[in-house]
Amino acid sequence: MGRGTVSKKKRAHGLTWIYRFQTTRALDGKRVENTRVVGLVKDVGTSEAAAWREVGRLGLDNHLSWATVSRPTFRELAEHFRQHELKKESGIGLKAGETVATNELLLDKWILPRWGDLKACEIRPLHVEAWFEALTSQPQGRKKSPLSWATISKLKSIMSQVYKHAQRHELIEASIDSDGRPTNPVVLTRSESGSTYEALVVSPNQMIVILGELDNPDTQLEWTLAVLHAATGLRPEEAFGLKWGDLDWDKGQINIRRGWSKGKETLGKNEGSMTQVVMHPALGQALLALRHESCYSRDTDWVFASRKAKGKIPRSASIAAQDYLRPAAVKAGVIPPCYKGRFGWHNLRHSLATFFAANEVNLPVIQSILRHAKPTTTALYMHRVNSAQLEAQAKFLEAINITRVAE
Repeated sequence: MGRGTVSKKKRAHGLTWIYRFQTTRALDGKRVENTRVVGLVKDVGTSEAAAWREVGRLGLDNHLSWATVSRPTFRELAEHFRQHELKKESGIGLKAGETVATNELLLDKWILPRWGDLKACEIRPLHVEAWFEALTSQPQGRKKSPLSWATISKLKSIMSQVYKHAQRHELIEASIDSDGRPTNPVVLTRSESGSTYEALVVSPNQMIVILGELDNPDTQLEWTLAVLHAATGLRPEEAFGLKWGDLDWDKGQINIRRGWSKGKETLGKNEGSMTQVVMHPALGQALLALRHESCYSRDTDWVFASRKAKGKIPRSASIAAQDYLRPAAVKAGVIPPCYKGRFGWHNLRHSLATFFAANEVNLPVIQSILRHAKPTTTALYMHRVNSAQLEAQAKFLEAINITRVAE
């Protein structure tokens, strides 16, 4: 059962099962007692066996150090990872809310059903490779379509993180087990790298058309949204998470203090993203004009407040893009009518990076504007620019005296 005890205790709602266990306190290394509520006796059952089953079902015993577990299953390692990494609220390696949600979804939907009940030490690289190949070549899930290699990359990353977490917490050997095998088999597992997805980029001329389509009194909010995204490259969750008090008119900057995603406030993408973004006077004037017209203009109000919700929450990013940005993009020739592919506010972030790259803004500056932790991430946002390629090709043709099309 693992270390700890279960006992009954009278509580306000009735007789309750309580789980007690000890852990080592990180601050001073002392052993301290912890308690967790298992549930009401009338719901769980009157026997200790029933209480222990509920402890296991709730994952409460994942708080243990597991020093005595010699051959844990992958599920046991994954649940320890979930409790100590995905569920942590502060400290080193804190993950963004969307990252946590994605990791848990992929764990529960794909990884644990396939590998959860196997001993972690029994999982072999070739077996994982075969699984990847099956997922990308055979119909999967409700859509009955193979997974993309981009999704496989995420699955591989999560599995590797689980093993590394287990090594760091000494739940398994750090690198090589007693049989000489790597205790993280995923490092030897091959997969196709990269993604076939290429973000659609909006040119300045197309952006002019989009803004023209949105430039009327009824869509001032959507026009301002488009200008803000296009000029700053803010992530959608950052733009929709803005409050008027975040805008510093005197210093000409926007303070990113929170995100808003899937109907709730988030901590933002990462620590480095929670900083200041430059606000040109022209952009400041556009935002100030919206504030003067808005019913919700206090410092504590959302900049892009939802009228339907009476200003209590921001607008929905996806609905605003679907109802306003995409139709305007059709008019601008960015996407065809009835386009089913990905296109939204985030494409304007790609577009800004691409424009900068085409106009010889150096990589470190673009990285600082987009607030990426790594320059390699910024490079992914700088898409091919046909005009720049044509100009470069023209220089070579001129050098070899090919300057006109033969008649």
